Amino acid sequence: MAEGTIRLLLLSSGELLMARLRTTTDGDGQPAYQLIRPRRVLSCDSEAEGFTLTPFLSGLTPQSNLVLFKHAVASVLEPDGLLLQAYATQTSQECPLEETPVERLKRAFQEFTESFED
Repeated sequence: MAEGTIRLLLLSSGELLMARLRTTTDGDGQPAYQLIRPRRVLSCDSEAEGFTLTPFLSGLTPQSNLVLFKHAVASVLEPDGLLLQAYATQTSQECPLEETPVERLKRAFQEFTESFED
């Protein structure tokens, strides 16, 4: 799986994007986010679909990744499972399966007990 986590981003401009997110720095060493294969999240008119994902800078540049200053991002959110699946399918990226609360608790307990074994 590629480095970074797939997240829903609310930009300061009001745009909603979905991308694999990595923390990085810009050319001056300031904190920034690298967005891998960003997609614009648009709501649909029909209730059945709910949303569509479109390539973010399509037609403007051949680049598929970009770096944003952290102040350009208003919020980083965890996406809904269906949105995550749609993004992973469209961008041909692996995405982690969503864990249930019980699975997260089991994993946390296992990691905790393994820390004593070392």
